Amino acid sequence: MLGKGTASKYLVISAVKVTDQLALQREVTKKRLEILNNKKLSLLFSPSYSLNSFHAQTDYPEVRLEFFKWIAECRLDLKITVIVADKLKSYTTLQHDPGRLYATVAGQLLKRSLHNAENIEVIFSRRDSSLKTRERLKKIVDKLRLDFAKKQKIPYQSLLVYHHNPHYTHGGLQIADYLAYAIFQVFERKNRYWYEIIKERIGYIQDIFNKKSYSKDNPL
Repeated sequence: MLGKGTASKYLVISAVKVTDQLALQREVTKKRLEILNNKKLSLLFSPSYSLNSFHAQTDYPEVRLEFFKWIAECRLDLKITVIVADKLKSYTTLQHDPGRLYATVAGQLLKRSLHNAENIEVIFSRRDSSLKTRERLKKIVDKLRLDFAKKQKIPYQSLLVYHHNPHYTHGGLQIADYLAYAIFQVFERKNRYWYEIIKERIGYIQDIFNKKSYSKDNPL
């Protein structure tokens, strides 16, 4: 499908790290209700539109703009990292196994950021309800984290709590969805519009298979 141009070239996964996820949940819910009660915006909505959660791919452009602006201005301490995978530059084994590709990229994304707190919960946006798939993801992520900890000679935090939730159940997942969408648009469509709004909030972007990285000092 990639060779024929019928599938996207890039896989983008983002992570949002926060010390108080309940506060984040409250703020995202507050923003959602604010948009729903906005009389000007409500004129654009269809009668069936309810905005149960933010989803960048399907939201109205006006809603998308409001939520991106909110992310840019959010006062909560959000630590944001993004991994970009050029699928055709990945290993052949990963190209033929999308589940392993996703897990490997997720592991690379998480390996640097899960060593500096005693109690950590990792919430994945659930892509598959299969227990076998979820366990495989956890196993690959844990191995990459362990290898990184050994190489860097840092403590390895093995007792993590993993959750696999639909994106609409958690504000952090909705923010991560928006961030991944903005970066995906840059790489896949050469469209920087959404990224320019939130670029100051993104701490680190790694283009993993092209061996490039970007930060506030070295912007995308």
